[in-house]
Amino acid sequence: MRIAAHIIVGSREEPFLAALLESLSGAVDAVIVNDNSIGPSQNEPTLRASRFGRNDRLFVDRSPFVDFSTARNHCLKLHERVGAGSWVAFVDADEVHGETVRRIARNLDAVLQTYDFVDAYTWHFFQSFDLYTSIERRMAFFRFKPGARWEGSVHEHLRGLGGARLVLPYVYAHYGHVLPVRRHAEKQRLYASLGQRVEVVPEEELGELDPEPYFVAVWPAALRFRGAHPLAARTVVAALRAEYAEEQARAAKLARTQSLGAPASFLDYRLQLRQMRRRPLRAWHGASSSAPRAEFRQTHKRRTAAESFRSLRGRG
Repeated sequence: MRIAAHIIVGSREEPFLAALLESLSGAVDAVIVNDNSIGPSQNEPTLRASRFGRNDRLFVDRSPFVDFSTARNHCLKLHERVGAGSWVAFVDADEVHGETVRRIARNLDAVLQTYDFVDAYTWHFFQSFDLYTSIERRMAFFRFKPGARWEGSVHEHLRGLGGARLVLPYVYAHYGHVLPVRRHAEKQRLYASLGQRVEVVPEEELGELDPEPYFVAVWPAALRFRGAHPLAARTVVAALRAEYAEEQARAAKLARTQSLGAPASFLDYRLQLRQMRRRPLRAWHGASSSAPRAEFRQTHKRRTAAESFRSLRGRG
């Protein structure tokens, strides 16, 4: 074996996992998984049904979730134990590669020893398969070396590799923010429990979340995607596009109509509403609908939409 992909899955089902595994076929020789599910794993059937599972190239570590570094370090230990090769494909369960990844993987042996990392870029799709917020540089592969270790509970960092980074003009898909808003809010609650400073929605409000105010700072930054989704993702994209057709149509409308003068974050939006409720009704009598927003802009320093989304988005 030359290359192994490392993946973390938890208790909730990962709808893009099958597509990810298919996109890695022909690019990596094995898949190493930390499955930290509580009870029976919802993702195990998908893992076992993949080409890696059918061909005994799937290695799964079952251990309780502590934090993201611990989960990734379990993968590193299992990688060394099974002799999974000299390179690691760094992926999340909500990413899907394009066919170019196979050509990159075939040439990793030719990478000079002075390089320990191969970076690429990801489209960050947002609330729709037709919208994205950014294309961001991301580590795609790193060289496996004994002693390498992940540190940090969230937004973990890989330590123990001192080589240079090779950056390739290759873009693949990240679908983590396409699914309904509650999934994002639940992820933020997990990050907060691990010590990250993020905006948290109270548990009692999760069932009634509205994506319009929740992503109020992000809608103006959404861009229309006119490219093609990775071949391996097209089946699940079609299925989820149909399942969430109403939500995605609304997302397209919000992206077209939201003003850049929106509040800086969901938390600011909630604070603004509370302030408005405390004031006498006469304070707003005869005012235009834009008055609260104009006052908000005067009293709050607005972060850019990109900065706001990074704080909302949390980990990848």
